[in-house]
This record gives sequence, C-alpha cells and structure tokens, in this order.
Amino acid sequence: MKAPNVNIKDILKKLSFLKNNLALLVPIIIAIVALLLLIPTRILAGKLRATVDEQSVRTGKRVDTLIRDVNSAAEAEVMRAQIDAYAQDVNAIDALIARTVERELLRYDLFGPDTNETSRVLFERFAGAYRAGVYRLVESIGAGVCPTVPEIQAALKTAPRTALQGVGGPYGGYGDMARGGAPYGGGMMDPYGGGGMMGRGQSLGIVTEMDKKIVDQMCLDRAGTIKVYASPVEVAGYAFWDDWTFEDRDKAYRDCWYWQVGYWIIEDVFTTIGQMNQGAQSVTDAPVKRLTGAEFTLGRSRAARGGRPRAAGGRMRRAKENEGPTYVTSTTDVLTVPCTGRFTSPIEDVPGIDVVQFNVRVILDATQVMPFMEQLCSAKPHTFRGFYGDQPEQTYEHNQITVLETSISPVEPDTFDHMLYRYGDRPVVELDLICEYVFNRTPAFEEIKPRQVREDLFKDKK
Repeated sequence: MKAPNVNIKDILKKLSFLKNNLALLVPIIIAIVALLLLIPTRILAGKLRATVDEQSVRTGKRVDTLIRDVNSAAEAEVMRAQIDAYAQDVNAIDALIARTVERELLRYDLFGPDTNETSRVLFERFAGAYRAGVYRLVESIGAGVCPTVPEIQAALKTAPRTALQGVGGPYGGYGDMARGGAPYGGGMMDPYGGGGMMGRGQSLGIVTEMDKKIVDQMCLDRAGTIKVYASPVEVAGYAFWDDWTFEDRDKAYRDCWYWQVGYWIIEDVFTTIGQMNQGAQSVTDAPVKRLTGAEFTLGRSRAARGGRPRAAGGRMRRAKENEGPTYVTSTTDVLTVPCTGRFTSPIEDVPGIDVVQFNVRVILDATQVMPFMEQLCSAKPHTFRGFYGDQPEQTYEHNQITVLETSISPVEPDTFDHMLYRYGDRPVVELDLICEYVFNRTPAFEEIKPRQVREDLFKDKK
C-alpha cells in the first residue's frame, strides 16, 4: 500500500490566506484547542462515571442493604419476642387444661397405680363419702324441701275444722266417713279439685277452707326459710350408694371411678345454682327455684311429656341400663347425638378426651333461662391438694360443660307436682338440659384411672 503523497507546500499555500485575514486566526485556534480538550474530557468523564458507579453508587446500595438488614434484625428480635409470648400462651393453655382435671377426690386411698384393694371396707367408705358429699352440696346452696305429707297431716290434726257441706255429706261429694264416704273430699267443694278418692288432697287430709289456708301458710313459711328446693334423693347416685353392695373388686373399682366422675359433674350443677341464687333471700326471689333432677339417664320429666325424645336425625335415644355415668364412645350410648361431634378418644393416648353426657332439670324464673345456661357453661373454681392429698392446697379453674340440647316447658303452680311448692309471683318454667362434660387426659389423670376402666375403653382397640 502506497503512503499518501502529502505536499506541504500546497498546504501552506492554501493556508497563506490567513496572512491576509488575521481576524479569523484566533477563533480557529480556539476551536482547535477546544476540540483537543473535548476528547480527553469525554474520556475522563467516562472514567469518572465508572469510578462514581464503582465507589459511590454501589457503596450507597450496600449501605441501603445494610440498613435493610439492620431493620430485619430488629424485626427478628420483635418476632422472637412474639414467638416466645405465643409459646408461653401455649404452655399456659396446656397448664390450664391439665388443671381442669386436677380435682379433689372423695377418697384419696382408693385410686392410684399402687392401689390393689381387695377389702370391701374401702369401697363402703367411698359410698359413705359420696352420700356425705351430696349432703354438703345440698347444704351449700341453702336448699330444703317442701312440707311433707306427715308434716301436713300432723298440722291438720290439731287445726280447727269446719265441715263443708258437699253434695253427699259434711266432707263433700261422697258422704261422711261414718257412711263410708271419702274422708278427704273430692266432691264439688274440694278446695284442691275433684276426683273423689283420687283427688289431689286425698293423702293430705285437706277438707275445709281452713285446712287449705293452713297448708298454704306452711308452704309459704317453708319457702321463706330456704333458697331453693332440692333434696339428695333428686341427685343421681345418692340412692345407688345407699343400696350398694360389694360384688367383686373389679366392679367395685368401676362403680367408684364412674361415680367419682359423676360427682365432679354434679358439683358443677350445684355450684351453678349457688352462683345464680347469690344474694337471694328465699325461694320466692331466687332466680332458680327448684332442682328437679341431676342424672345421667333421660329425665323423668321428658318421659312424662310423651316418652323418650328423639335424638338428632330421628334416632331414638337409648335409656341406659345403669343410672351411673359412662363414657360416651359412639352414638349408641348417648343421651343425644352431640352437635359438637365429641366422643371419648378411641385410643389410649395422651392427650385425648373422655366425654360424659348428663341431664339436669331445674325450675326457674322464666327470664333466667339464658343466664342459667351461661352460668352452667362458665369457668368455676376448685381446689386441689394432689391426687394423693399430700400437696399444699391450690385453687384452679375448670370449664368443661357444653349444652347439647334444651327443652323448656311452662309450669302450672296449681298442678299436683307443684301444689306444695311456692315459687313466687313471677312466671316460672322447667328447663331440661342435656349436656356433655369433657375430661382432658393428662399423664397424672390417667395414672389414677383404674385399670378396669381403661380395659373397658380400649380392650377392642389394641
């Protein structure tokens, strides 16, 4: 390749015009200098930009990242505190669950892993403890009973009597006693209604208006001295243990355990009544007027209203052969199909639950139905001294009741079932509840559960 042929003379000749135009020389020189300066400036600017990106922008980004990391670290500390708080809540809930089944025992020498009692004496002591416990519960709510028939008859024997002239004689309706008539009325002027020998005043000896006034006053006086009508015989298990006899050790252990469970449930019913009637002076101003039943079978009042009620889905409830509490394991042994879907856990695991259904019936102020159910399902205090009674007494709370089914019926005070009771001037109703009671299994609770009971529950599950 040939080198370009540059003729310097020609170039100088072409630039010789600047000699005659010196005014153009200066701008041209400035333009040349500027051009020469622009090229390195561009180069330097690019290098400067790269340096800024490397040292400033990237450093700034790293600072931002560090700031974010610092915030994340602070947030992590906050989250760690929250996680610790949640863990404490879980531990507290576990402790509360455990404490719900840490309850006083009627006998501390009966249950436990080392107990292998063969003597009937210990079981008979449990029977006495159960009956004594029911007495204490009745007394704790200021309960009493209406005047009894012997009391009324004794009072009427000493009362002045004015014969009422009825259709057939001085006692009304059927002639006098000398002619073989009805001695207690039953005719048109019988103050407690007709029916002859089957009249409602028959067994009481009520003959005259004065007799009726005497009985009324006796009933009012009794109502003024108690807070609620209740009797041990209305409580499940009282009559059972009165007639209980020792058959064999295994059955005795089963009976004692299930009725210990039943006692805890009944205790909550009485606690509820006591809380509802707190501050009341007598039956007439108390919200809860009368306990008509606390049982583990279908209530008698339900049968009187048309036989055994039907469970959800139309299934007939099955009355249990034994009046005592049992664990609900399926729909075949329920008082009602539970809307909660809870049954006793099918395997012998901890944690798990044991479920018992029970029936409670009360007569109460018609405006107190919902407050009673709310109180029944609320937390209740209890004391605990260890399952062997050897620890300092502690006070805990438990909340294990759920209402499954309700039935409400009006009460007519003048009917036979209520003629000797005085409920006050406000309308009253009978509230009939089927409830479930849940016992959470804990290692300590399972430790005192008799082997016979565990075998009954899990013998087909192993």
